[in-house]
Amino acid sequence: MRVIIFTNGEYKNKDFYEEYLREFKADYLICADGGANYARELNIKPNIIIGDMDSITAETKLFFKETSFECYPTKKDQTDTELAIFHAIEIGATEVVILGGLGSRMDHSLGNIYLLKRFLDVGIAAEIVNENNRIRLIRETTSFHFPIGSTVSILPIDGNVEGLTISGFEYPITAGQMTIDKPYGISNVTNNNTQQIVLSKGMLLLIISKD
Repeated sequence: MRVIIFTNGEYKNKDFYEEYLREFKADYLICADGGANYARELNIKPNIIIGDMDSITAETKLFFKETSFECYPTKKDQTDTELAIFHAIEIGATEVVILGGLGSRMDHSLGNIYLLKRFLDVGIAAEIVNENNRIRLIRETTSFHFPIGSTVSILPIDGNVEGLTISGFEYPITAGQMTIDKPYGISNVTNNNTQQIVLSKGMLLLIISKD
């Protein structure tokens, strides 16, 4: 099941999200609280709206009055995005994309990136996507098929990364180590239609970006 989660972050280019949603063809759509405001702008009806409802507008609530709401108290130990992630896992998602997960609030952006580990732990493919970035976590051998010329950065996110070998990039690595204080994995470029990342220990933050 392919799932989209709308969170209450930044959405700068409506055309981008309309095209992305057409191409992704989600089976199920979750809005985390104020993420519903943007779903309304796109005239897309979510299957469920989850959160403490402190950022969804009255107009959006009325617009989605026939939609299922799952309401929580404002004082809680989980973010609205985290609650949406729990729901995606519970309904059997196999692939999840989080939209609106990045923005000017760095704490929220980093928190959402960390939450990708919830999906990694249960074997669900997941990404955070916006107009300029695709973000995911990896901790085992993974192959990709990014277009030649794509800018890809890899950074350690859970201690040191050991046994790192990457191929299909302009700057390959063979049996390397990557530490948090030496981010030499920034701005590599694909030079082959197939890329592979191998690591024996640790976890990588992978970012496919464009300016």
